[in-house]
Amino acid sequence: MKKLLATAAVICGVCLSTPLIAGDEHKAEGVIKEIKASAKKLTISHGPIKTLGMDGMTMDFAVSDPAMLDDVKKGHAVSFALEVDKKGDFIIVDIEDKGEAKGASAGGDSHNH
Repeated sequence: MKKLLATAAVICGVCLSTPLIAGDEHKAEGVIKEIKASAKKLTISHGPIKTLGMDGMTMDFAVSDPAMLDDVKKGHAVSFALEVDKKGDFIIVDIEDKGEAKGASAGGDSHNH
């Protein structure tokens, strides 16, 4: 009986912690608001990220490879994959530029949120 309870406790713990385990990949879509090359970050207005329990918002994301910054443009829609590192920071590990976002002006959004 003790072994059964211990096994159940481990399984429950894994199920409850799964969305935030470092290294798990989470998918999202959004629009590039700013490219911060010196900081190796992108400001993205994204929709909800259900696997993280996160509502849509505008925020900065670090990129795992600075070359990703050359693959996207301000005002373009993107789909991206991110991981949560051991410190709890969100890191983009893959990104795909989908072209100019609908309703995006040539100048883009000039203010941050």
